[in-house]
Amino acid sequence: MIKWKKTTYPSTFIKLSDELAKVRSMLSSNVYNKNTEKYRGNQEHSISQLGIFAELIGRHLMENNKGIRYKAAPLIEERPVVEADLIMEGIGELYYIDVKGVKSEGNTLRVNFKAHNNPKKKITHYLFIQPLNSIYARFCWFTHEQVSKWTVVMSTYTECYELEIPKNN
Repeated sequence: MIKWKKTTYPSTFIKLSDELAKVRSMLSSNVYNKNTEKYRGNQEHSISQLGIFAELIGRHLMENNKGIRYKAAPLIEERPVVEADLIMEGIGELYYIDVKGVKSEGNTLRVNFKAHNNPKKKITHYLFIQPLNSIYARFCWFTHEQVSKWTVVMSTYTECYELEIPKNN
């Protein structure tokens, strides 16, 4: 059973993430083109939009929890950056968080296999965010070690770790 928590978010995040995804897709077009293993096909915009949307909600969660100190990676860069989306101060340690968007109708949590195992990308936790409607989303946390134990499957373009979201969860 996945331990979900529910949150609200500003409805402006929907349009904002759409606008930012257009820019992000243009800037990274040489990285995610047809001749690379990172190619996303005609899903490029929707994947970028969902990722940015999730990152905005992740920042919103941090801001709404008084006392949490964190640093966020830029939403837009000339080239994709290999770093955590959020770095949160814990008690005597830092948490390096990779934020992952899950489609509203999605029934799995996924993490790219190569990115997860990239020694240059320091990640301690994953924050999965799934929009439920235009003002509510749900989220859950997993450690890097927990994700390492998930099933490895081949997605549309690449291998990934996958955990099925149980029905009625």
